[in-house]
Parts: sequence; structure tokens; C-alpha cells
Amino acid sequence: MTAPNITDAERADRFARLKRFFNSRDRLCACLGVRVTAIGLGWAETAMTVEELHLNGADVAQGGAIFTLADLAFGAAANSHGTLALGVNTSIAYTKSAPLGATLVAQARETAVAGPLATYVVEVKNGEGETIATFQGTAYRKREHLDLSAWGEDKQAPPRR
Repeated sequence: MTAPNITDAERADRFARLKRFFNSRDRLCACLGVRVTAIGLGWAETAMTVEELHLNGADVAQGGAIFTLADLAFGAAANSHGTLALGVNTSIAYTKSAPLGATLVAQARETAVAGPLATYVVEVKNGEGETIATFQGTAYRKREHLDLSAWGEDKQAPPRR
């Protein structure tokens, strides 16, 4: 997606296809109600509403659910350049709990690129704009290009269980 000779419309189409790819192919996120809501070169945004299935024993969002939200934003941002990128290291710090019904948004941004490695920071915020968690990730970019040709139309996500 870093090709210099593509139009803005072609770039927008590629990002729309990438968004549909992640929202259709990531089965865990589909089951948890986590969706890519926006994507661009080196950044992505995901969202979810905390539901009963996300709660831990203290009746707040389980750390794994919040991690999954941040991880999808990280993955989408890392793959936004059009080559397959896989996470090789991640960490997360939780700073505030999220109750049932809270809407959480994760915003990932690329912070550095060095050869095949790239680093990202993801901020997870609630509907009031308060930081819930901060995630850091390193991705390894493979030479394999993502084939998004099949993702030109909206595909149905698998049903949630």
C-alpha cells in the first residue's frame, strides 16, 4: 500500500478491503464483537462495547478482552502497508476498568520502522476519552503481500456464539 503511483481512490479502496478482510477473517474478534472501524497507512482504530461475555469475576471487562481489542488495532495498522505482518512482541498496561455497557475504542499508530520490524503504540479509551490501557507491539513484516482481491464486497462475518 505504499506504492507511490496509486490514486487516493485506489488507496481508499485498498483500506476498505483491508477493513473487510480483518472484520471477516478474524474469528475470535468476530465472536467477541471487536471490529476494525477505520484504517489508514500505519494506523487503525477498533471498537467494542463491553458485554456480559467480556466481564471477569469483578464484573468489569476482562483484561484479555481489552488486549484483543488493542491487538486487532495493532494487527490492522501493521498490515496497512500491504504486506503480511505478524506480531512478535507485545505488552499492555491497564490503567482503568471498563464496566458493562462501556464503549471502548483502540487507536493504533506506527511509531518506528527498521527493516522488517515496526513498532506501534495503541491507546484504549472509553467513551469519555479516559485511557483504559496502553499497548505496545512490535511486528515483523514478511515479504508476502496480502491478497485482498476477494474482499471487494462486504462479506458476512461468522455468527457470534
